[in-house]
Amino acid sequence: MTARSRLVSCYSLAVLAVLLAALLHAALDPVWGGRIPFVAFYPAVVFVAWFAGMGPGLLATVLSALLITRAWLVAPSVSAEGHVVALAFFVSAGVTVSFLVAARDRARDSVDLLLRHTPLGLAIHDADFRYVRVNRALAEMNGLAPGAHRGRTVREVLGDAAADLLEPLLQRVHTTRRPVTVDSLRVPLSDGPSEKGERYFSLIYSPILDGRGRVTGTTASVVRAEQALDHERELLQTIIDTIPAMITMFTPDTRVLRLNREFERVTGWTAAEAQRVDFMAACYPDSEYRAMVRRHMEAPEPGWLDLEMTTKSGGVVQTSWSNVRLSDGSRVGIGVDITERKAHEAELVAARATAERANRAKDEFLAMLGHELRNPLSAIGSAVAVLERLRVDDLRGTRATQIIARQTQHLARLMDDLLDVGRVVTGKIILEPRAMDLLAAARRAVATLRAAGVTERHDVSVDGRPVWVTGDATRLEQVVTNLVSNALKFTPAGGTIRVWTGVEGGEALLRVSDSGVGMSPDLLPRIFDLFVQGDQQPERASGGLGIGLTLVRQLVELHGGRVEARSAGAGQGSVFTIRLPVARTTVSDDAGGRQAGVAPCRILVVEDNADARDMLLALLTLDRHEVVTAADGPAGVDAALRLRPDVALVDIGLPGLNGYEVARRIRATESGRAIKLIALTGYGQSEDMRQAREAGFDLHLVKPVEPGRLDEALRALRPTDAQP
Repeated sequence: MTARSRLVSCYSLAVLAVLLAALLHAALDPVWGGRIPFVAFYPAVVFVAWFAGMGPGLLATVLSALLITRAWLVAPSVSAEGHVVALAFFVSAGVTVSFLVAARDRARDSVDLLLRHTPLGLAIHDADFRYVRVNRALAEMNGLAPGAHRGRTVREVLGDAAADLLEPLLQRVHTTRRPVTVDSLRVPLSDGPSEKGERYFSLIYSPILDGRGRVTGTTASVVRAEQALDHERELLQTIIDTIPAMITMFTPDTRVLRLNREFERVTGWTAAEAQRVDFMAACYPDSEYRAMVRRHMEAPEPGWLDLEMTTKSGGVVQTSWSNVRLSDGSRVGIGVDITERKAHEAELVAARATAERANRAKDEFLAMLGHELRNPLSAIGSAVAVLERLRVDDLRGTRATQIIARQTQHLARLMDDLLDVGRVVTGKIILEPRAMDLLAAARRAVATLRAAGVTERHDVSVDGRPVWVTGDATRLEQVVTNLVSNALKFTPAGGTIRVWTGVEGGEALLRVSDSGVGMSPDLLPRIFDLFVQGDQQPERASGGLGIGLTLVRQLVELHGGRVEARSAGAGQGSVFTIRLPVARTTVSDDAGGRQAGVAPCRILVVEDNADARDMLLALLTLDRHEVVTAADGPAGVDAALRLRPDVALVDIGLPGLNGYEVARRIRATESGRAIKLIALTGYGQSEDMRQAREAGFDLHLVKPVEPGRLDEALRALRPTDAQP
């Protein structure tokens, strides 16, 4: 086989192995669900690298990585970050195996080269003492060509006199199954075809054992006695210079005995130079660091340690060393240059730090965006509440008011979903679990949507049986709201949407089904991924952001449940099913009784946004409260201490003196401790709530504040005018 044809065969093997691995992956994918996408490709890469070499091994690695990435053979549950980490690990493993195999091949070639050119005479004998293989050095010692030895006995090659000395040694090896070593053996070569005369040899006969421990032959290592020591040193140096790693030999007191070429290449030090200086001090200038290196060298068990070495030129290289202690107390060290690996690790650390900074900046931006959007939404919401309570008779005005209210609530929900996704992903969302009725939560969610007027063009119903679960009622209502809102978007006017609760297989079920446009089979596996949406059609009035269903899955999983999506295809509608653990207790999640009205009280509003401030003033005045306003922090503190209101609504994002400091100054006075303080803010994360509590606020409301939520807050803080 020519070199070209062998090259084609090796690379063809790489392609075939990757294709077979892909078929194996496809066959086993239902078992592991795509969570370990590279497992079928590891053996393929190792097989190709081992039998075909480094180039085909690297090709198999690249093809496997491209196939996994392009075909996206990964489960939807696997995050983008998890996929990148798995891909990087696979490529690193493939490259490492390929290079290791290349190193093995180079070492094997080096050994063959060594056997051909070593001055040490080498031979293999069979059980009858016939030569099986002889290298050139031994053939030259015997004065015969290598081929003239093959198949002939020691007696036939060297003559009777030499055979009388050597055959007993060979026989002893066969009998004892142990090597026999002889130094400076005088061998007469007076007869036989070999060169005549006398020779002095140092030789070693070693047994060749089969699987049952029987001697099937011997190996012979022969060298002229006067040259043995020089040849041994030369052989050792040749071997260690061939190895692609740094090799050092030290005396028990850490003086240099031997260094190899790789060490010289990495550090610049030759053995002769190293023997003329305090080598340990030159490589490790710091005394404490040098003492640590000595302890590593003297350790009874070998182990690897990463070390910084100073080169001859004064530079620093990153290395990793393992040391072996010999019987005479000397030490052999094996080291590798890991400077490039360390640089890559530093780049990865820096890249991760950059990504984390970017992620924090993103969170801060979203929080600020939410704050900035909530202020105008709060003013709009309050204005709508005022218009609704004024009972405008003009039908066009009433319709306009309803549209503003509905779209304001829609914007608020979109903003809440966007911020909640970030909180869930970063683990910052906090649940308040308690026993609750899933059916009641579904009814409340649908009632809220009906009140917002978004269900008018559809037939929406809630049915089923009460099912008790342990969960955060607000978050599970949010789940139902998102599922129903999603169904409304993808169901034409006049379509039906059914919400059902029950128990199946020991699990609580909530099912939302619709008669809408349905989903294609290729969309179903990705429907809960972030920013994934259904078919974008021109007639759709609202496309959304593609985060509602992602938030549904994340919130359900936080409750220990799971969510599934099914569809028979386009135009066949969709069914979303939530499964949650059934609660062991059935404590009512409804406080019961009718809502009591809020007794009129004196309220201070501290808000720098004029529109929001005026609308809160109008809204609270309609509820018969006495309202005083302040446009900044100092004015708010002064009004609170001077007028002593029952309740103070304080915006956190005030210029100059923020809401936290306003609360602290009010609480610092005797009269201010009796005032009920409510924080109004566009920031709604748990950290913001904690800061509000620590500053002295009694409640924390996130803008835009719905009138009903504001009434609940006032009712919780003030006596009511309702009769028992």
